[in-house]
Amino acid sequence: MVSLTENFDLATKKGRFMFVVLAAAAEYELELRAEWQAEGIAAAKRREATGAMLPGMKKTGRPRAIGPAELAALRRLVDDGVSVTEAARTLKIGRSTAYEALAQR
Repeated sequence: MVSLTENFDLATKKGRFMFVVLAAAAEYELELRAEWQAEGIAAAKRREATGAMLPGMKKTGRPRAIGPAELAALRRLVDDGVSVTEAARTLKIGRSTAYEALAQR
């Protein structure tokens, strides 16, 4: 078996050695990336706990699709007899998001 891009042959000792070295380097890089990702997540959680988030951000994670004003408008529409599907379409939010917001708050 011959590598076409790295130009080494796995039938020789040198080729197998090169393959093992490259595989070990790739595995080490994966471990480093996982470690850096875990460190980044921990740092973001620390910043969130101390209130030192980036400007304009109050918490980590995806921003909410519906805020208090949208929830009030959604409740008003539903109370006036509009279906949840139509109310969600009017507010340009997903139907499942509307149902979840009405159930939680």
